[in-house]
Amino acid sequence: MISAMHVCHAVHALSATPLLERLRSGPRQPGNGLLAGLDPDIGTGFLRYLTGRGILETRGEEYFLTQLGECLTTDVSLARLGVYVEAYGQVTSRIGELLTGEAIYGKDVVRDGAALGAHCATLFSFFHTPAVLRAMRGREVRRVLDVGCGGGQLIVDACLRDPSLTGIGIDNSPDAIAWANDLARRSGVADRVEFVVGDAFAPETWPAVCAEADGLCMMSALHEHFRHGEQAVVDLLDEISARFPHLKILLVGEPELRFDGRENDDDFFLIHVLSGQGLPRDRSAWFDVFEKSRLECRQVYTRPGAGPRICFYDLVAPPS
Repeated sequence: MISAMHVCHAVHALSATPLLERLRSGPRQPGNGLLAGLDPDIGTGFLRYLTGRGILETRGEEYFLTQLGECLTTDVSLARLGVYVEAYGQVTSRIGELLTGEAIYGKDVVRDGAALGAHCATLFSFFHTPAVLRAMRGREVRRVLDVGCGGGQLIVDACLRDPSLTGIGIDNSPDAIAWANDLARRSGVADRVEFVVGDAFAPETWPAVCAEADGLCMMSALHEHFRHGEQAVVDLLDEISARFPHLKILLVGEPELRFDGRENDDDFFLIHVLSGQGLPRDRSAWFDVFEKSRLECRQVYTRPGAGPRICFYDLVAPPS
């Protein structure tokens, strides 16, 4: 357990400092720039530790990532690690206080929302954007609204992959919206997307531009509203349906827990228990919620092998 904990923090430190990029492209010698700007004594010991753990190897005086090191430092691996170490580390480190009530999530303990948004964007782009586009294929959606868009990766990815799409993203974090607008600019789609600050769970307050959407996505956001009870979730779905009567698709993407060790399923369960979010909730439980709303589930989409596993529910108002 101690070794696993230290390896997680060590690999995260590699990505948070210039070391990882230098190990990939040089310089690779401690005395020739590898440790530039870093504490030389700690850096030397750190490299020795990583070598002992099989993450690095030496060839003469140079350090290289091993096959294990390469595997642990892919974009997907680092994003998964970042969710638990960086975004939720300050939550899991205080489990005892949360259990006893000495600390309350949202008041004394909070996750790092910016880090969570950035790492989830990487994971979603890799695993789930294709599933979202597949769900929209043939629906003739032209303007997508991503509710709880975080750093905007979904909208930007979708517009990059489908030149006919335009998008709007809404999130309650000004920092996330600033990041999303910058991402759109850097990705060359700023002329087709717009990101605005707003409360995902209060459609009556959404900026007027949101009403232009003919497709709507809520990705890993709706479960957080269970903090206010199941009826609050049903009411929110009904309100969205009423305010967007011409939606061609309302796609709700939610983690699907199966209570096993695959793809960090049990770890994902733990952080949501600690933060008071509406998990666990299996597929049948989501169907129960949808049946209480004015919407019906038209189809379900999944992405086998994704971590975290997400189930996409294609919702639509039944014919009147």
